[in-house]
Amino acid sequence: DVSAEATLDPDERATVGEALLELHGNADTVVARGGIDGTCRDPTGEVVAGVDDTKTVHVEHGTEYALDLAEVMFSPGNKAERARMGRLVESGERVFDMFAGIGYFTLPMARAGASVTAAEIDPESYRLLVENARLNDVSERVRAVFGDCRTVETTADRVVAGYYDAYEYLETALDALVPGGILHLHEATPEPLFPNRPIDRLETAVEVADRSVDVLETRVVKSHSAGVVHGVVDARIG
Repeated sequence: DVSAEATLDPDERATVGEALLELHGNADTVVARGGIDGTCRDPTGEVVAGVDDTKTVHVEHGTEYALDLAEVMFSPGNKAERARMGRLVESGERVFDMFAGIGYFTLPMARAGASVTAAEIDPESYRLLVENARLNDVSERVRAVFGDCRTVETTADRVVAGYYDAYEYLETALDALVPGGILHLHEATPEPLFPNRPIDRLETAVEVADRSVDVLETRVVKSHSAGVVHGVVDARIG
């Protein structure tokens, strides 16, 4: 499967879709991507060329992601960040992935030897999370939990808060994180306010929790929209 932007009119999308099918000889379907909607991050989009089958297996850096482009989100722009998380963890490390999706960050970390508690609230994403753990032969290192991450009881050396409004869940993240543990806080932030806004929000939550924070790194993952970046703050929590 390949994707095409959904901002073109129907005739233009069909023309682009047919051209993409010719260009990508191993593709069967072209999907026009729309936006992401709701708490479950449901995608909007439509098949514009080829067969009406939106299921595929995407492979990057050796990790296999079974997904359905009509049912779950998948961002190509997060590719480098997914690979980075696989490099950062150590074998045996305990990780809490608060918004696991189909295993975007969970799978690279589990393949690197981490034990990951992966929470996901969307039923289809959760089903694919479990399937992908089997597909990558890491089921024994992935504890998949269906439901709101705020209801999960776990203790972690590292917490991944990979959601644009993850600052709203910082109390849960800090409760799970051991002293000296690492937090990866994602946020969609107006470009002039990054990284100060997510850092300020983190420092406020840490103060309320009577913890300490040492910001290790800030990164722009990708452009989110005009004037807005998807960024991440890496911090050690005391």
